[in-house]
Amino acid sequence: MNDEVPSAPRQPLLDEDSRRVVAAAVAGAALGAWPAFTLGVYGVIFFEQHLSLWAAATSAFLALGYARGPRVWRRPAVLALLLPTLWIVLAWILPVGGTSGIYQALFWFGVVITAVGLPALAAFLVRLIIPTAERLQGRERLAAVGVVATVMVASFLVGTQHPRILTCEDFSISGNYSPDNCSSGTGSTVR
Repeated sequence: MNDEVPSAPRQPLLDEDSRRVVAAAVAGAALGAWPAFTLGVYGVIFFEQHLSLWAAATSAFLALGYARGPRVWRRPAVLALLLPTLWIVLAWILPVGGTSGIYQALFWFGVVITAVGLPALAAFLVRLIIPTAERLQGRERLAAVGVVATVMVASFLVGTQHPRILTCEDFSISGNYSPDNCSSGTGSTVR
């Protein structure tokens, strides 16, 4: 007599649905974490992130137009790819000073565009690379957005707490400016 209970077949770690969620979350968080961190450390998002987002979004906008025809440019999701261009044009046209209201509005517009735009662009690229990713619906989409938002908030908080985690040497070694409130001492960067 066999008293053993047959075990249920093991489910794979990543089925098709969870693979899409994980891919979207990893891509979005990977692109969104650095601008969130620099915002936490320095109070700004570096121009490289603004320009990288602009280049990628503009390339996607133009490529869609060439591949699908100019009519695709009428879709709101495609037009949203022009937001980084709008920010650059406004930054170029508007008189800016470090404390003016226009400067503050433009600064926060750039922060929002970059903080939202990089993960959104990552989601776009995931849909491009994984054809079934467009099937992300409701709960799956919310899960991916929640993970990206959580990682970005955590990156921002790590940035604000950098003196407890990183040293001035860590910033110097990485090629970044050492913030005024960085911790002195031997770097924590693994060598």
